[in-house]
Amino acid sequence: MDIDDILVLAEAREPSSLELARARRVGRMVRSEYDRSLADGYEILVDTDLVDPLTATIDEAARIERAAQLVKRGTITWTMGSGKTAGALKWSDQMAMIFGHAPGTLHLTVDSLVKLVHPGDAATVREAVESAWSRRRPGEITFRAIHPGGSVRYVHCHIEVLTTAGEPSGIVATGEDVTTLELARQERRRLATRSEMLCVDLAARDPMTGLTNRGYLTDEVDRARRTLEGAVVVVATETVTHLAVATTDRDHEELTSDVAALLRLVVGPDLTCGSVGPGIWGVLVTSEDEHAEAADALALRMVGAIRRHLFTVGQKALRLYAWAGVARFAKGVPDTGFDLLVDGEHAAREARRKGAVVHVFDQPTDGGDRVSRCRSRIRHAVATDGFALYAQPIVDLALNQVTRHEILLRVRDTTGDLIAPWAFLDMTERFGEIVAVDRWVIDHALELIGQGVQTSHYQINISGKSLADPSMLTYVTEAIRRHEVKPECLTFEITETALIENRNEALAFATGIREIGCQLALDDFGTGYAALAYLKYLPVDLVKIDGLFIVDICQSPPDRAVVSKLVELCHALGIRVAAECVQDDETVKLLREYGVDFAQGYKLGRPAPITASLKQQENTIEMELRFPELRTAMG
Repeated sequence: MDIDDILVLAEAREPSSLELARARRVGRMVRSEYDRSLADGYEILVDTDLVDPLTATIDEAARIERAAQLVKRGTITWTMGSGKTAGALKWSDQMAMIFGHAPGTLHLTVDSLVKLVHPGDAATVREAVESAWSRRRPGEITFRAIHPGGSVRYVHCHIEVLTTAGEPSGIVATGEDVTTLELARQERRRLATRSEMLCVDLAARDPMTGLTNRGYLTDEVDRARRTLEGAVVVVATETVTHLAVATTDRDHEELTSDVAALLRLVVGPDLTCGSVGPGIWGVLVTSEDEHAEAADALALRMVGAIRRHLFTVGQKALRLYAWAGVARFAKGVPDTGFDLLVDGEHAAREARRKGAVVHVFDQPTDGGDRVSRCRSRIRHAVATDGFALYAQPIVDLALNQVTRHEILLRVRDTTGDLIAPWAFLDMTERFGEIVAVDRWVIDHALELIGQGVQTSHYQINISGKSLADPSMLTYVTEAIRRHEVKPECLTFEITETALIENRNEALAFATGIREIGCQLALDDFGTGYAALAYLKYLPVDLVKIDGLFIVDICQSPPDRAVVSKLVELCHALGIRVAAECVQDDETVKLLREYGVDFAQGYKLGRPAPITASLKQQENTIEMELRFPELRTAMG
């Protein structure tokens, strides 16, 4: 039934017996309430002439009011005056209650009616009424009404123009409280948006291999050891020396991807398998895995598959050595998932040292021995310069040229190859040795920068945990002076902000760095609340949006929403923004549209040894940015 049907019903000359009974009952009730109000001394502001709404002489406004009564809706009616007679504005008792007022308690005027509408919707309501009047066509609108107590309700109104002799003579709005329906509609829209925006947790996956990453595997082991018994299997791989051909980053990535694909086939889909570090793989086996073979047998099968497989890298054949370590654990052991994973890695090294295929630890190693062993490895690497420094170009998107470089750490493995340091740095953070590594990076980076012409700007990483060292600021200041580096050429990137242990020390370091002329940046921004809070009190000049939000931004609406708002937030605070993990031209274009200041990634330049000519590298990247066709010609 629509409004026209209701109007036809209201015009019926012969009401039904049910309608007559209801009318008599309502009439008695209204008369009783009227008499009671007079007896209590209430002043009646609005009165009603008793007119039979079903007579033939009923006007259009009254018919609409009658129809609204039948469907329990309210009306607001405005009619034009004639000559010197002012126009009339009134509302029905039902409409008064919709707006939160008892019938007869508010004298309705244009000003009082406007005050009842939410300020955010007042202009929209006025526009809808004026549009209906000027076009002489019905309209409808949903708006918010403010009740006397301050609560807000949603009201939906149909707006109709009254006519007399073919000319508009007034307006009547028929409304109902649609708060429940509107809130339900908003919730459906929110759920639909959330469903569209919800993505797979890409942070749990290693982007190169598709396997779970070290952090996810560690958490799974930690969860399992609380209620189950099982084992951690760690397999370490190494190229056969006389056939080694993998010398570039692309070669290492291709080889890593092939090994991961092979292990997925060997392990199967039921077990948790992940990338623990460069050339190191981990598998969790628990007593809950009914169809899984014993951890020892699985380790032998994984090693055998890797050793037998002939890999192809750069159109050349390559075989890999492999060893496995097994670290068993009982239900409820106090050792954490990280501890058990470290034991598995140690067992794999023991297998290599002893010339065995698999080495097994039947129970977790002593905690003190584990810490001592790991710290010894870290200190040995620092003492023997078991690291190297690389530099990756950073492009200023406004200037379309390389203006910065990030100094990156590489760690030497057992064969002397330089590998990504993330697994090593994870261990140094856990065992409290990150300060020594940070000092090595700072000293050697500044030494190399000081030997050059210092035409670029250099970003050096420093762990949030190192900021708790009160001597770090003095060490950095002295290194800058000793190596004769221009402070204005340096930005210190704070990584692992979640590990900042002392906010006062962090603030002292940040303030001191700024005072000597250096700048400050926050790395991996956007992955935690803490990083957002730091913008309030750390004098940050630059934030680097975590690559998790960048790598798939062109296909991901939630990533685009996060990045655009982070850029808006940072610029409002006077902070510049950089994006990492940029991999294609579409991403560069989108980031430029969002106003991102700097971009970094393999698309714009891969890391190279810092001893190479940085000026030559800058020229190469700048030429590729200006003439994209050179990328194809240069391979």
